[in-house]
Amino acid sequence: MSADFGKQPNLRLSALILVLIIGGLIAVTLSAFFGGFSFPKKITLVTDRAGLVMEPKAKVKMRGVQVGTVRTIKQRGDHAVLELDIDRGEMKHIPADVQADIQSSTVFGAKYVDLDVPAGTPADAPIQAIKAGAEITSDKVTVEFNTLYEKLDEVLNVVQPEKINAALGAVSTALEGQGTEMGEVLAGGGAYLREVNQVLPEFQHDLQQLASVSGTYADVSPDLMRLLANATGVGETVVDSQDDLRDTLRAGIQTGQSGYDATAPASDDFIDAIGTLAPTIALTDEYSEVLTCFIVGVSNAKESGEAAFGGGQPGLNLSSTFLPGAPAYSYPENLPKVNAKNAPNCYGLPWRDESTWAPYVVTDSGVNPSFTGEMRMTDTSLWAFLIGPPPPGFSW
Repeated sequence: MSADFGKQPNLRLSALILVLIIGGLIAVTLSAFFGGFSFPKKITLVTDRAGLVMEPKAKVKMRGVQVGTVRTIKQRGDHAVLELDIDRGEMKHIPADVQADIQSSTVFGAKYVDLDVPAGTPADAPIQAIKAGAEITSDKVTVEFNTLYEKLDEVLNVVQPEKINAALGAVSTALEGQGTEMGEVLAGGGAYLREVNQVLPEFQHDLQQLASVSGTYADVSPDLMRLLANATGVGETVVDSQDDLRDTLRAGIQTGQSGYDATAPASDDFIDAIGTLAPTIALTDEYSEVLTCFIVGVSNAKESGEAAFGGGQPGLNLSSTFLPGAPAYSYPENLPKVNAKNAPNCYGLPWRDESTWAPYVVTDSGVNPSFTGEMRMTDTSLWAFLIGPPPPGFSW
């Protein structure tokens, strides 16, 4: 037992294990540094162009913080397609309607993808996170020097610099010695612009109203042109018939004067008559609907009425009998009243439904045709009722 403790350890094996452990730690560290354990989510960005200095492994930022990298850059027709690797933990912070721009940190610096939340979205508003595999688009790429030089070269080819130089030289010669006058002109222009600036709100309001008015005139312009064309025809007709029109106006003047001479003596009577008729006309106007439906209803019931009363035959078809009399008229209980306040109503006229009863309206007019009291025979005899009271000294 004591002999085992005396053995020397295998130093080579220990050194090998130590080297393997250190190598493994270095490999894990490098792999973590280059994103080997991040397992990013992929989304696709389609843009018109990627830019000159856009390379794989370029940064993808959102609000200034890196959230991923560019994996690949491909060409699809006239568009550039960038596959973006987004950190798994950052996906929940990117909204589904995110916007993308390709920007550069400096003029000659490398490009990067900048993700931006749509304008107007509150910072604390809940978002619907983008999903892996989603495709977003971008039409904003930072202008590059090669594009600027290309456009400038096209402009210079068109405008011909030697002619511009000659024109600028002529302008310089014309303005030489005119500095004081130019300063006064500029100062006056500044004062004028300050005055104009004060009325800009009113001017803007007038322009807005002018747009509305112009739209209205544009809508009615066909009718307006048609009206002008018709007016031209009417004008030509009036010119051709001006003699007849003059005679007609003269005759109208004479007729008006004759009418005035005939009615002027009775003008006060006409005014009094109109004043007297005003209440009647107002009442007739109020009940005009009832009058109309009553007259039309009578016209509609004409055929039924003719059939009930004999039609075109001479005579009258009646069915009569004697009924017990209602209580006789008594004063002052049965004095008439003008106290009905019901609004005008046609009550179904002019087309009455024969399957329904006509409505009966109770009003405070002192008359109730639906008498429900005790009916009684008159105290007089039948002869007195038919012929009249007997002479003095006689009885029936």
